[in-house]
Amino acid sequence: MERLMNTDTKRSHQSHASLKFSSERGVSGSSAFQTYQLRPGLALTLSNPMQHPPLKATFDIDGAPIQFGFTYSGKTRCIYSGGKLRNQTHEMQAGSNGIFYLPKTRGTIERPGNIQTCAIGIIVSPEFLRNYFAENMDLFPKDFQKTLEGGSAKPMTWFGACNPAKRCLLGQLMNCPYTGGVRKLFLEGRTLELLALQLHDYIDAETRNRPRQPFLSPADVERIRSARDILVSDLENPPSLPKLATQVGINEKKLKMGFRQVYDTSVFGYFREHRMQRAHEILRQGDHNVTEAAYAVGYQSLSHFSQAFRERFDILPKEFLASQRLLITS
Repeated sequence: MERLMNTDTKRSHQSHASLKFSSERGVSGSSAFQTYQLRPGLALTLSNPMQHPPLKATFDIDGAPIQFGFTYSGKTRCIYSGGKLRNQTHEMQAGSNGIFYLPKTRGTIERPGNIQTCAIGIIVSPEFLRNYFAENMDLFPKDFQKTLEGGSAKPMTWFGACNPAKRCLLGQLMNCPYTGGVRKLFLEGRTLELLALQLHDYIDAETRNRPRQPFLSPADVERIRSARDILVSDLENPPSLPKLATQVGINEKKLKMGFRQVYDTSVFGYFREHRMQRAHEILRQGDHNVTEAAYAVGYQSLSHFSQAFRERFDILPKEFLASQRLLITS
């Protein structure tokens, strides 16, 4: 992916940016963001990996779009200085994702300069979403219904669980291999898929009566995230639950409970989904055959892999590979 900052002049301006958010222009006001207008009322904003300099930008939002934000890597801090969220701070680390509606809100966005940060934003107008849900607005909580209907001045922030399906879509958006019209079609398709996945999670989390979750300390969350990294580091030889718990310094019960709280699935469920998403990505690139993809994600039986892939994506891996190679060739 091409770098958006090529000169020291751009870098020096970076720290004094004043950002604007709209469903027509995405995020404007800084060269750190690249926006694609996909449909009326739907914009995709990509933020490149960057190490220098740290980004510090102000924003002052009046009439607000609805923002779907995803942190692919690195971290971002949002400090609110005006509006109903005044004196609050949100810090988004790798895997963080959420939905934000911030009318009449001022603040500052900061990113450290010592780590690479990749972030993706989907910015939509209330009218855009209302067109999809006109017949079933009651799916949403009352406050979000008012937001879609244009009658709410109340800010909204919601944070979702990280899962392999979201991360896979984010990786595809960040590393789209196509150009021209095919690129725009690809970005639009993946953006709508990610939007649907995030809204599904939001509706499910906000409308289902769930038992109260035990509290996890910040240190516990870090251990759970470390466990996730270890779990997916070697797909051919994953650690057992007792070994994984020992490696991150947490008991097995808290590991299983914490994994559901942070990633909204079991340890095994996360590992299985990650394997399928990784296999999907390998085959989508078209460089490896089905057997190589199966071995790469830890399957020794080609038939078991084909069955699992078909159950997850409703297509046999060999058929999916053939379709991707045809697309790449054309």
